[in-house]
Amino acid sequence: MNYTIRLANQNDCKELSELKHQVWTETYRGIYSDEKIDNFDYLKNEKYFLDIINNKSIDLYIVEDQNKIVGYMSCGTPLRPYKDYKQDVGLLYILQKYQRKGIGKELFNIAYRSIKENGYKKFFISCNKYNTSAQAFYKKMGGIIDCIDDDNIDKSLPQIKFIYKIKGVDTNE
Repeated sequence: MNYTIRLANQNDCKELSELKHQVWTETYRGIYSDEKIDNFDYLKNEKYFLDIINNKSIDLYIVEDQNKIVGYMSCGTPLRPYKDYKQDVGLLYILQKYQRKGIGKELFNIAYRSIKENGYKKFFISCNKYNTSAQAFYKKMGGIIDCIDDDNIDKSLPQIKFIYKIKGVDTNE
C-alpha cells in the first residue's frame, strides 16, 4: 500500500465529513443509535472540520491512498479539556480495511513527536468505552487508563481516558 500523510486543508472538509460518516457506520453501528448514524449531518461536520483546520493550536492530519482520504488524526489543544492536560489526540479514525497496516501507529507517532516538540510532557486520548479494538490499540501504544466514565443511555457518550507521558522533555508542563 502506498499512502501519504499530510496536514488537512479547507478543501478536504467535505471528504472528511463523508469519511467520518463511513467510519461511524463501520465502527459504531450497534453502539451509537441508528438514528444518530442515519441522520448524520454532513454540513455540520464539514464546518466542524473547517473549525479544526482553522484552529492554530490543533493539527489535523489526513491519510490518503490514491488521492482518497482513508483516515485522519488531530492533535494539539483539547477541544474537550480533561484535568490539567494541555494536549490530546482528539481524533484518530481509519477505515477498517486500512487498519492493522501500521497507519494508526504512524499517526500516533506523529502526534507524540509534535506534542513533545512543543515542550509538553503528557497528553491524553478519549476512546469510546465500547470500541474495544481502539482500546487495545491505545494500550499497545503505551496508554494507561486514567478514567472510565459511567454508562449512559447514549452509548456515544461513555469514554475512557488514556494518558501518556512523554520521555525526555524538560519543562514544568
